[in-house]
Amino acid sequence: MRNSTIIVKKKRCVNCGRFDYHFSKKMCKQCATIHSTQKRMEEYEEDGESFQNLVQDLDHVFSQYIRCKYANKEGIVECFTSGKKMEWTKIQNGHFIPRANLGTRWLEANCKPQSEHDNVFLSGNLDVYAKKLDEERPGTVEYLQELARQVAKPTKDELKSLIIEYRSKLDLVKKKFIK
Repeated sequence: MRNSTIIVKKKRCVNCGRFDYHFSKKMCKQCATIHSTQKRMEEYEEDGESFQNLVQDLDHVFSQYIRCKYANKEGIVECFTSGKKMEWTKIQNGHFIPRANLGTRWLEANCKPQSEHDNVFLSGNLDVYAKKLDEERPGTVEYLQELARQVAKPTKDELKSLIIEYRSKLDLVKKKFIK
């Protein structure tokens, strides 16, 4: 066993100090994997703003904007599909084309206030939603469906600019409420 090349090839890992085969940059496989994963995550989450966090922030601001936009001065909003009236904080932002489609997710033409019953339990009540969209503006349903067929992946900068835009729009819309 003294002449075995296996023992000679095992060296001390510069990261953990274990004797093992060097995998990359004088590190064992486990340390090299951890190091490369951390490096990729740091590149992906530059400035602490991950894509997912930006999407969540934009969803929150955009939802508030849509609900406030359709509210009256007292903060009461009518459900787009059922006509039920409720406070803007109790109603949801309903999407005709589901939120999974990033091309229409933050498009005002795709979003209207909906009660939880219609949005969640009736899965958006899409038949009534489509009918009312076309009554409001003919051709909207076809337009949204065409947009949904296109692949869209916004950049972080685009998400940031949308957040800024909808925050300012939300501030303007909230000014109409009676204090």
